[in-house]
Amino acid sequence: MGAGISEFRVLEPNKIVQQLLTFVESEISAFNMSDEFVEILSVKKNENQHSLSFCVFMTNQCQSKFYFARENAQSGSSVIDIGVYFGAILIFTFEAKLLPTPIPKNSSRVEHEYVYGKGAGIQRFRDGRHGRDNSNNYLQESGLLAFILKDDFDFWLDKINQWIMDAKWNESEKLNKIYFGDYGKLLSKHTRLNQNDITLHHFWINLS
Repeated sequence: MGAGISEFRVLEPNKIVQQLLTFVESEISAFNMSDEFVEILSVKKNENQHSLSFCVFMTNQCQSKFYFARENAQSGSSVIDIGVYFGAILIFTFEAKLLPTPIPKNSSRVEHEYVYGKGAGIQRFRDGRHGRDNSNNYLQESGLLAFILKDDFDFWLDKINQWIMDAKWNESEKLNKIYFGDYGKLLSKHTRLNQNDITLHHFWINLS
C-alpha cells in the first residue's frame, strides 16, 4: 500500500483538501512569473497550455506532496481539466477557463461558459458530470481556475454573478469574494441535480 493511501486514511479527507487549498494560496501569486509559465506558454497560449503550465508549476512547487494531472476522467465521457492527487487518490478537481472566453469564428462557444452553456464550468459541477473521484463518488469540494486576459477581478465578479442570474439559478449560488490582491479567491455553493451539495473554490490569476 502506498504511503499516500495510508496517510489519506489516517487524515480526514477535508483536512487534506484544506492543506491543498492553503498550498495553492501560498504559491499561486508566483505562477505568472515562473519558468513553467514562460516556457510552456512561449508559443501556444490556449486554455490547455495555461492548464498544463499551472499543473507543472504546482507539482514542482509542492515537491510531490500533491500531483496536478492534466485531464482526468469524470462521469461518462466527461473529462475535467485538472485532477489533483494525494498519493494514488484523486482528492480535488479544477475546471480551467480563460476570461474572456475565446470565441473563434463559427464556434459554438459562448461568452458565459464560465457559468452555463455548452462546456460550461459551474454547470458541469451542478449537473454532476464534474467533481467526482476515480470511483465516481462525488467530491464535496472542487474548484474553478480562471486565467484573466482582460479587465480586473471586480469586473469579472459582477459579470459572472449576472450570468448566474441570467441562468435563473438561486441567488445563493453567486460567487462570494474572499480575497482580491495578487490573485483572486472566491467561493460559491451549489446543489447538484441529485440534491448533493458542492462547494467551489474559485482561483483567479490576472494575466492582463
